[in-house]
Amino acid sequence: MHVLDASAIILRKAVFQDMITVPEVVQEIKDEGSRLYMDVLGIRVEEAKGEYVERIMDVARKTGDHERLSDADIKLLAKALEVNGIIVTDDYSIQNVARKLGIRYEKVMQKGIEKEFKWIRVCRGCKRITERKICEVCGSETYLRRVVRK
Repeated sequence: MHVLDASAIILRKAVFQDMITVPEVVQEIKDEGSRLYMDVLGIRVEEAKGEYVERIMDVARKTGDHERLSDADIKLLAKALEVNGIIVTDDYSIQNVARKLGIRYEKVMQKGIEKEFKWIRVCRGCKRITERKICEVCGSETYLRRVVRK
């Protein structure tokens, strides 16, 4: 079972036998040609179950991807976990969480990730690591920095 992100549909790269996506991804598809493409190929659309969404959020918080994933991304990951499917996406945050959970993925056009990574928040002022958008020590704004894991 292949679980499709919007990019696979918009770029017409969905050519698998058994395909599924979530309603949130369908909402991202605005052009009529892509919607027609979905209909012609018979891509199923199903909601992701809440228990799988919670599991995805737990892992995304651990990797720091929770700030980078949209609702559609989270539900797509949850559906892939639920059906033991292969996600078709170019989104690096989706690939990172998928990799952490052992969910297989295929890229659409981009290179794809080579290693797992984690996002941390760093203060622009005092350079402390924090979980907040504003540093609790000096009051400066924080930014996300990627830490590569081997």
